[in-house]
Amino acid sequence: MLNIKLYGAKQYWCQVPRIAQGLEGLGHNTKKSDKYDLVYANNFPYSEIDNEHDDSALDNECVKIFNVLDIPVHIPDFPLEKLQKQLSQASIVTCISEPVKHQLFTMLNIEAHVIDNPIKEVFFDPSVNKDIDCLYVGRGTDPVKRSHLLEPLFDYMVSVGPFSGFGKHLGLVSDLVLNQLYNRAKVVPLPSSFEGLGLTALEAMVCGAVPLVCSDNPNARLCPSFCICDPTQESILSKYHEILDNFDDYSQDILSQYSSKIQYRFSKFQIAQNIINLYSKHLKK
Repeated sequence: MLNIKLYGAKQYWCQVPRIAQGLEGLGHNTKKSDKYDLVYANNFPYSEIDNEHDDSALDNECVKIFNVLDIPVHIPDFPLEKLQKQLSQASIVTCISEPVKHQLFTMLNIEAHVIDNPIKEVFFDPSVNKDIDCLYVGRGTDPVKRSHLLEPLFDYMVSVGPFSGFGKHLGLVSDLVLNQLYNRAKVVPLPSSFEGLGLTALEAMVCGAVPLVCSDNPNARLCPSFCICDPTQESILSKYHEILDNFDDYSQDILSQYSSKIQYRFSKFQIAQNIINLYSKHLKK
């Protein structure tokens, strides 16, 4: 058993609580300890004082794994030099997807290990009727989210998450309610130009919904080709109606070819195991 100290946002909709559950499910301790074997910090800045621990990830002498969710290139003054300096103090640098790995190498010349990101506790429920044509999940105000591309769909849309405010907006919901909404949904649009991973599309596919993603998003490759369209309002509206017209076939293809694979690869237990595998490999060097 390892004693592991976790840094990162602790709200239930964030990644750290799920990673903690995964590590504990593998038999490791993430509660307070006198001595830690491993520090895992989920996102920059790693120097921020953690209220739970009253210190920062940089203060620890044990093995340190610093994870990168993405480099937000849409923020003009993002402190790349500070990020690079802090990552240099990590024993291991990880990230959540191949596009983020590419960012780290091309922008900072840092080699990172892809560990993926845990999806929420979602599952396909065949007893639920698909009675929501369009469900938007996430923050609608970030520039990279490009929510303006969804304007033709606003009249059909139910939206959840912070700050979206378009369609029938339900605000933040529990994982249980979100799972029900995914199972009720037919189309789940994700028009972003860049996502660290795009958990919304993956969670939608687990539940038999069809994600609608734009071709310039590097994570579009995780979705079937019939989900992908050009990043224009006209193309999105056309693809939306195509998906509705072919929903039964598209949904069945996703459930048979993608759903169970996503549940396994992006489970909290698999991501926790990816972290432990890197720790063990580092000790053998």
